[in-house]
Amino acid sequence: MSTLLPTRRRLSLGLALAAALTGLGAYTASAASAATVPAPIPLTSPACPANLQLGEVDGCVTQLQVELNRTGATLTVDGQFGSATDTAVRTFQASHSLTVDGIVGPATKSSLDAAAAAASGTVDLRTQCGDLQTGATGACASTLQTMLNTFNAGRLTVDGQFGPATDTAVRNFEAAHALTIDGIVGTAVKNALYTSTPTPLPSGPVSPTKVLNAAKSYLGVPYVWGGGHSLHGEGPGPSLGTCDQYTGPQPCKANTTAGLDCSGLVRAAFWFGAGIDLANGGDTTEQTLDSHLTPITESQRQPGDVEYFGTDAHNTVHAVLYAGTDPATGTDMMYEAKETNTNVHYVTLRTGGYWYHVSG
Repeated sequence: MSTLLPTRRRLSLGLALAAALTGLGAYTASAASAATVPAPIPLTSPACPANLQLGEVDGCVTQLQVELNRTGATLTVDGQFGSATDTAVRTFQASHSLTVDGIVGPATKSSLDAAAAAASGTVDLRTQCGDLQTGATGACASTLQTMLNTFNAGRLTVDGQFGPATDTAVRNFEAAHALTIDGIVGTAVKNALYTSTPTPLPSGPVSPTKVLNAAKSYLGVPYVWGGGHSLHGEGPGPSLGTCDQYTGPQPCKANTTAGLDCSGLVRAAFWFGAGIDLANGGDTTEQTLDSHLTPITESQRQPGDVEYFGTDAHNTVHAVLYAGTDPATGTDMMYEAKETNTNVHYVTLRTGGYWYHVSG
């Protein structure tokens, strides 16, 4: 199920500022439905608690319910760990010789992941599947989704449908492994999936180097209004956006092109570089309110800090990531997703905005 962005504040002001700043790339969207299901998060992700149990409400429970259904349960997938989910967990534990306590800890997660993958009809992508891309279905797509989740490339529901969320995860995987970023799972991507060693997302103190390397991997990715904001439940990274309320250069390509907008780029850099999901996919203003951000002065800036542009420190329409001083030119540089018809680029720093340091 698609996951819309949280309610956006100051919409009309944000659009006016975006126009005034010549399309500097802010993204806002209409309010999400109160019934929106949390986007699925792999059970072994650092974003999930070590133990899931009664009362939990988040994307980890969404994934839990999906996997339980793949192994025989008939739950409503709503991201809420209620009595029905508790019963389904206990039933699964009993049938797999696990402690029957309704708590989804490491042993239950591991067993459930394996059972769900088996139920999906796991195959060998290299020998049993041709090239995979948007539109693919069946066991090949399910296996691909399971493997991409292992690499933390996405937060995919393993449903055998290669849609926008899976496309985003493939592009994230390609970027992380220095492959052509095209969303097509051919020989090179398959070989990387089977020969690379999955590593957990970074945690602990933020490493500016890792954050900037993550941003660098997206150089050349198209700017897309709303790109990178989990509109389809895919998690951080290049994705389709939306043409809803879009007022930038025409034509709007967001419904057909996978890419990133300004805050989508910042989000992806910190998710894949530090394991921090700023504002859970929120826009520039919501990112400035994230608890990981500390306001600093321009003179205090260091590589990896974020600069937001707007009318005040918490009413912003654009964001860039400070890359530090280029040793070859002695010029301060930034990573930026600027506007439609441009790509993520590495350019001379533009100052005059509001500065923030991001910490773990």
